[in-house]
Parts: sequence; C-alpha cells; structure tokens
Amino acid sequence: MEKIKEKIVLDIVGDLEKAWNAADGTAFAHPFAENADFVNIRGEHMRTPEVIGKGHQGIFNTIYKGSVVRYQVAAVRELAPTVLLAHVKSKLNAPTGPLAGEHGSLFTIVLVQDDNRWRIAAFHNTLVAH
Repeated sequence: MEKIKEKIVLDIVGDLEKAWNAADGTAFAHPFAENADFVNIRGEHMRTPEVIGKGHQGIFNTIYKGSVVRYQVAAVRELAPTVLLAHVKSKLNAPTGPLAGEHGSLFTIVLVQDDNRWRIAAFHNTLVAH
C-alpha cells in the first residue's frame, strides 16, 4: 500500500514538474481540486485551479521565463483513506531576470481522492535559504 501512495504522489508531482518546464499554467493547475488552496513562496494565497493557472502563467511569462524545476518527493503519509500528505523538495533554475540562479524550496501538498481521482486540495511552498 505504501508503494501505491508513493506512486500517486509521484505521478501528480511529475505532472506539475512537466507543466512547469513546459511553461504551461493550465497544465500546472490541472491536478488541483476546484476548491484548492495554494500558498506560494511569498505567502500569497490563491484559490481555484483557474486562479492558480493564471498566476503561474504570469510567472512563466515573466520572472521565471525559461526556468527549469526538478521535484523530489521526500515523504508521503496517509492521513485518512482518501487523504495523503506529502513533502516535496524543489530545485528551480531561472536563467535570467530578477530571480536568476538556483533556488530551493520545500512544499507540502494535501491530496484528496474524489470520484476515484486524486487532486491537490492544499499546496504550501516555502523557500529554503542557501
């Protein structure tokens, strides 16, 4: 069962990574639940996939243009039969702009199962100081 939970998280995190690296805000927002909460590294709070997608498209087109991210799942645990908690390490490389360079973060996601599909209900990202 542990391997199944890890695969669920790995698949969703993999989709997020692919979407980021393709600079596709709509695809990035796809795994989020309709009532999802997203807190970015600056503490800004967004709700709903539409808002999350538009916000990410904005940064893909500007401060993180051409950036590449790599995610590594650090931990997964079941909170309830249809609720998973995961911590994911992130390394972002931005080639240009005000945030050029490598940045690390740790994000926490809560996944919920709805109609046999797992979705992100909450995402909280925290910048890790070098």
